[in-house]
Amino acid sequence: MPTKARATAATGPAQAREDIISAQALSTLSAGAVSAMSAVGAAVLKRHKQAMAKKPEWFWHIFAKCEAKAARIAEQAARAPQACGDAAFIESYARNLPKLMAAALKAHEKALRD
Repeated sequence: MPTKARATAATGPAQAREDIISAQALSTLSAGAVSAMSAVGAAVLKRHKQAMAKKPEWFWHIFAKCEAKAARIAEQAARAPQACGDAAFIESYARNLPKLMAAALKAHEKALRD
C-alpha cells in the first residue's frame, strides 16, 4: 500500500537519503503500482533521450530525485479521504513525474545560459 512507502523510505537504515526510492519502499507498493511507475519512468526517459545522452550521470541523479518526489506526492494523494488507494497513487505519479523532469531540465538549461 502506498501509505507505508514514505515511512519505510525515511526510516530504513540502509537508505538515509530521501532523494531516491529505496528497495524497501518499493516492496510496500502493489505490483500494479510498481508496474505503472516503471511504464511512466520509461516514457519520461524516452522523451528526454537527448538530455540523457549529454550528461548521463547528472540526468540519472535528477531523474532519481524527481522520481522520489513524484512518489511522495502520489503517496499523499493516495491518503486523501476520497482517494482510491493505488489508483490515486498511480494517477498522481503519472501526472507529476513528467512535470518534475521537464521543470528540472528547464531549470538546468536556464542555469547554463545565465
